[in-house]
Amino acid sequence: MSLAHKAARGAIWTVVSSMVGRAVGVVGTLVMTRFLAPDVIGEVADATIVCMTASWLTIWGWGQYSVVKGRGDAADEVTWHASVAYFVLGALSLGLVTLFGGELTALLNAPLAAQFVPGIALSIFIRRLGAIPERILTRQMRFRAPGLALVVGEIVYTATALTLAALGFGGMAIVYANITQSIAIVVLLVSAAGLRTCVTPTPLRWGRFKDMLAFGVPLGIQGIAHQASRYWDKLAISHFFGTSAVGTYNMAYNLADIPAIQVGEQIALVLMPSMAELPRERRAAALERSTALLSLIIFPLAIGLGLVAYPLIELLLPNNEWQDVAPLLTVLTCLSVFRPITWVLSAYFEAECKTNRLMILELVKIALLLAGIALLHPFGLRAAAGAVGIAFGITALAGIVVVVREGVSPTRMLAGFVQPVLACIVMAIAVFAANRALVSLDLDHPLLLLVVEIGVGAITYIAAALVIARDSAADLLRLARRALAR
Repeated sequence: MSLAHKAARGAIWTVVSSMVGRAVGVVGTLVMTRFLAPDVIGEVADATIVCMTASWLTIWGWGQYSVVKGRGDAADEVTWHASVAYFVLGALSLGLVTLFGGELTALLNAPLAAQFVPGIALSIFIRRLGAIPERILTRQMRFRAPGLALVVGEIVYTATALTLAALGFGGMAIVYANITQSIAIVVLLVSAAGLRTCVTPTPLRWGRFKDMLAFGVPLGIQGIAHQASRYWDKLAISHFFGTSAVGTYNMAYNLADIPAIQVGEQIALVLMPSMAELPRERRAAALERSTALLSLIIFPLAIGLGLVAYPLIELLLPNNEWQDVAPLLTVLTCLSVFRPITWVLSAYFEAECKTNRLMILELVKIALLLAGIALLHPFGLRAAAGAVGIAFGITALAGIVVVVREGVSPTRMLAGFVQPVLACIVMAIAVFAANRALVSLDLDHPLLLLVVEIGVGAITYIAAALVIARDSAADLLRLARRALAR
């Protein structure tokens, strides 16, 4: 089987399993709004981000190092050193945040969030134990087990959270659900990778740790900045607007992020080991091809989500303060347009061992994001949310400029982005026209609007893409057919 076919099949496994798992999680999150108010969910979100930040500060590219360098005779040594780093440093950072998390949440205008910190820290530490087994499976391009672990984890989380919330556990329902989810995922990952493969002790060498740091320090800083750009905006929202605003903003953000996380990120996870195996002279062409295919898939999902935001939220969420999610969702759908572009560029830079580029791009992104929220917050929550699109858009464009200067074709990269955007513009016009027609006929029930808008949008986009992005569409269909046939 060719590497392209392996990557395509792996992408299908990861995307499908991720979508199934996410569907379960989204349903659970939506039902949770019947039991918990935005301020409670906002408090748990603040506690979770504080704990995750502590964990990020002690992850310095260990996982990526184990994928890129953990091959051949060095596999056991690389895996063991990465496992030790994950365990020891994780225990240190999460132990400290458990002790001092209350002081941090008070600074965020969320003092009640402190009660959730110890449980969330425990769940994140357990999840760290599965990081290297998951990377081992990724290195071997065995994507089925991680996908199934994700689905099972989401089912366990949703069942636990909803049951406990219905019984009146409040925010602790989410905490206990995170712990059970982490346990389920780690057990499945370790079982699939094999305990011996994950924990075969070798003598610890400072030389190996130095090589890990040389590879991973720029990647670690980039990873911290990347995760910060994904989560610290919520902390800024908490500081300026309070925990209730965090609850609605977090809901909108999670919904807006579905196309990027559940499709774009899963494809990017497949791309990194695939590019690492390619000869260097073929990586630029692989980047051009993968960005065109990813844009063709992601752009209509992201833009389409923003187009149907109002009937979607009116239909799914309670008719109370949760309806404030709709306008925020429309603003935040830019996440799924720009974020996948960054991930594909990340896979390319990691395979090229040019992690310092990623570090700089992510630091610029988080600086733009936090500065944008601080500058725009006097104009209200929706305006502050617009800082996300500004920050992600500028850094995605900067990343494209960097790879073009290093030999990637600007014409093919530009075509890969512009063609799907043009097809999305056609889709948006059709959806807007369908909405206006239904409203003028007093056929404005949210379910009817949602079904018609999705149907019109899907048909219009497919037809437009087959004409405007004909080569990329044919390439995507060809890869999908071959992968499914196998």
